[in-house]
Formats: sequence, C-alpha cells, structure tokens
Amino acid sequence: MPHLARILRRPISQPLPFKSCVLPHILSHFPSSKSRTRHLSQAISTNSNSPYEHFFQYTSGRWLWDEERQRRERYVAFNVQELQRIAAESVGAQCCVSITKLAEGGYNKVFRLVMDDGSTAIARLPNPKSGPAQKTTASEVATMDFARTVLNIPVPKVSAWSAAANNSVGAEYIVMEEAPGTQLEDVWDSKSMSDKMSIVKGLVEIEQKLLSVSFTRYGNIYFASDAFPGCEAAKVVGDISAEVKGDVEKRFTIGPVVDRDFWNGERASMAIDRGPWESPQDYLTAIARREIAWIRSFAVPKSPNDIFVASEAQNSPNSHISLYKMFLRIIPYLLPEEKKLSVSTLWHWDLHSANLFVEGNRITSLIDWQDTWAGPLFFQFRHPKLVDYNGEMLLKLPENYERLEGDEKARTRKQVEKSIVLYTYETETDTKNVLLKEILHMHHGRPRRETVLFAANTWDGDIIPFRQCLIRLERDWDELGFDDPCPIHFTEEELQAHYRDGEGWSERADFWDSIAGFVSRDGWTSNETYDQALEMFAELREEGLKNITGKQRVDFEAQTRWAERN
Repeated sequence: MPHLARILRRPISQPLPFKSCVLPHILSHFPSSKSRTRHLSQAISTNSNSPYEHFFQYTSGRWLWDEERQRRERYVAFNVQELQRIAAESVGAQCCVSITKLAEGGYNKVFRLVMDDGSTAIARLPNPKSGPAQKTTASEVATMDFARTVLNIPVPKVSAWSAAANNSVGAEYIVMEEAPGTQLEDVWDSKSMSDKMSIVKGLVEIEQKLLSVSFTRYGNIYFASDAFPGCEAAKVVGDISAEVKGDVEKRFTIGPVVDRDFWNGERASMAIDRGPWESPQDYLTAIARREIAWIRSFAVPKSPNDIFVASEAQNSPNSHISLYKMFLRIIPYLLPEEKKLSVSTLWHWDLHSANLFVEGNRITSLIDWQDTWAGPLFFQFRHPKLVDYNGEMLLKLPENYERLEGDEKARTRKQVEKSIVLYTYETETDTKNVLLKEILHMHHGRPRRETVLFAANTWDGDIIPFRQCLIRLERDWDELGFDDPCPIHFTEEELQAHYRDGEGWSERADFWDSIAGFVSRDGWTSNETYDQALEMFAELREEGLKNITGKQRVDFEAQTRWAERN
C-alpha cells in the first residue's frame, strides 16, 4: 500500500494504486451519508444565539461523511454561568473569571476554569454517546474516589458533580482539581533516558497498586449512596486491613457495567445481562448472548446484490449467530487455568502520555477513568500505550552509529529509546507484578484475549477478525495443551469462504493503516487537512467510477456522492 503522501502528490490523471474492487468498501464505510459533507456545517447549526455555542459544538475536527450525526452525538448545551458558579463555590472562590475549552473527543468535553483568587478547576461534561445516562458519570466519580482514597493513586479530587442532566447546569458534569504538573505528552520526547526510565518505573508502581486489591464481583464501581437495583456491596480481597475492607463495603457498590457495547443503539432498551457477574465465564457468556439477541431482533441484511456488501458472511445474521454459538462453547478454554489471573481487578487500560502528568521524573496525576471497571485481569491487561513497541529490540547504539546518515541516525536512536523503555517496563513488571508477568508470558495468551476483543459487535464492526480468532484456536488446539477435543469446528468449505473474504479485508485494512493519523475509519480529519482529505476521496471515487459498470456503478455513484467534486 503506497504512503499517503505519494497518493496526494500523484497527478489526478494517473491511475490510483488500489484495486477497484476495494474502492466501494472504502468509500462507503459509512454509506448512510449521501450528501456532501462540505455543506453540512450550515445544516447542523443550531438556532441558539448563545455566545457559548462554540462550547456546545464539536470544533476540533471534521468528518468526511456522516458529519451531521457525528456532531449531533457530541453536542452538549449547558448553562455556562451556572457551571462557573458551581465550580467557584466548590473550590472556595467568589467567582469564576474565565472558562476555556481544553479538549473534546468522542465522549467528553473538558474545560478549564480560573477563579478570582487564581485557583483553577477542570470541568468534564459527557457527550450524549459517552454511555448510559447517570450511570456513566456516577461510576466515573466513584471509581476516581476509590483509586485515590483506597489505592492511593494520584488522581484529581472531585469537588462537585451531578449525574442527573436535569440540574441547574442542564447537563451531567464533574468538577475536579486541575492535575498538578505537566502533561507527559508535551514533554516526553524531550525527557532524558534516565527520566523516562523513572517515569516507567512509576507506571509499574501504579499498576502494582491496582493489583493490590480484587473484587468478588465483576462490574462497575458506584457509591453506595447512589446504588440502584442490581448493585451489590463492594467486597474486596487482598493485602489490606479489615478496616479498609469494611470502609469499602460501606462506601462502594459493584453494579451493572457502563461499557458502551452493552448500551449502544437498541441494546440500551433490551433486557440483557449487564452484571455484576460472579465469574469471568458469566461475563463472556453475557457478551455472546447480548449479540445473539440483538442480531435476531435488529440486524437487517442488505440486498445480496448490493455492491457495498463486504462479504456474504458479514451480511448474514445466521453466520454471526453461528460464530457466537461457537464462542459460547469455547469460553471455558479462553480463561487461564490459574483463576488468580482472571480475578476482578480495577484496571486503567488507557495509560498513555496524554493521561499522565509529571513533575520532573515523577508521575503526579493519572486522569481519564471513565471506562475503568472491575473486570477480569487477563482480558483487561495490555502493554501501556506509553511503552508499547513492536519493532526489533535494540538496547544500545550500534558501533557504526556515528557513520549513519542523519535520518537513519535519528531512527536508530528512537529505536534504542523505545527498546529501553519497553525493556524497563517488562523487567520492572517481572519483579514487582508477578501476575502481569505470567499474563505477558502466557503461552497463546494473546489469541485468547483477542477472541474476546473481536467478539464485541461483529454486525456493525467486522466478522472476519472474530472468525479468524476462532479458526486459529481450532488450528492450534493441540498446542494449547487441553485434554478435551476442540469444541468448535470449521469445515473446509467454511475455511475457503473465510480466506476468500479475507483477501479484500486485508487490502481495506492496509488502506486505513496507510492513512492513519490523516483520516480515521469514521471519516474524522483535522480542520486543517479537511479539504486535502476530501480531495483524496474524490479522486478515489472517480477511479471507482471508471472501473465499475452496470448496476454496481449506479449504486456506487449514488452512495458516494458525499465525495463528489463541485
């Protein structure tokens, strides 16, 4: 797959280096949007005359398709003055003198408020798509409090919050102290190797604290004072005092998960099992039964002749259900034999530089706890993004380093730094966090975890990775060391169909990988690159129209008008 820069530099008249059969699936990734995105900004503007409309709207990027829906899902109107008043009162100030939007993403808007006495606060407001109303905010606040007061992890202290949108602010909100220090994302590249190693060691210590307690149920944490039907008293085990255990049971509960996979679309109104669960098997079973129930009730296949059908299996509800039934049969074998590796553990899975704050070489705060829950450790743990590196390990500069050219010298130094960072993390983990060591080095551990990862939503997502995981488990069954025969089986005909489906899938995956950081799979691109991105997809559309004929061409032309040139 050619690099994006070469695609954009190539003359329009030169053929695009993609197979025409791949173009429909690339350009129709979200085919519900058939109008030109460039004109949508006027259509989705509100009637509000508020001077704070830029606070309510998503302003940090554009979408090439489906922009109206994307922006609607991120639109949050609220009473700015009331939020300022509450924030000021919560930190003991007279009034708030300024409010600035710091960041926004798919699920939240974040504001910085400065008070008359110079103190500051951070306000975080969830977007409509962040998760189930009330429960998402209530769980996030309780989880932050648990991490800060029970686990002694540096987490911002919450000074005011409301999980009910019918408050004086008109929206759910969390007001918290501003994280002390500097966001690691801003200084990581300039840090010395010694400082980076110290920060990584601090990260391992945070994970050590997360591992210090486990729960008797699997679910989300809530305050006992906010308990609702389905919540149970939070009981923890670990090397902690009876006093702390009693305090946890008194102050916190474990309740249903707020994981968006259990609440997306029609699932929000379905009577499905959202926990809390007594075992990891129950949790995995709930995933499969949830998807089977949704597919039976709501999955609507496209016409078999639709050019935008990725594969026959992707368009067949029965194919998806069949795989989930296989998943149900293999669940007992996905779990580690040692139950301690699957204990219910509160785990912050998004440990990257934007969520960490430092002073010098010391971690001072860890933010963004919204999606954190007490789940099976084996399926939650992964290398922190801060240390993740998949290249060749090189722990020292080569002897010919000084003779290398400038670009090659820089790449080599970066390779050594990333290798040392990962090596430091893994050696510290091996010493301090034995459970994580066992998971890291577990034979065939990754395929088991990936099977669960790709089981989330195959109908709206992709059936191929999930099916590939199941096929791989059957193929490698003898190596997994089970005495029982494999409980699932794919016929030769099914395998051949899978491999045929996989041919186009790999090319589509390569395409999206080639433009990562420029255009995401949902069509998002930065404000600065929007016109350039739209031009690239317009060019892809024209290439597709040249190579597709008949009814397929008619369908393709209609479904991709969002990329049509003026």
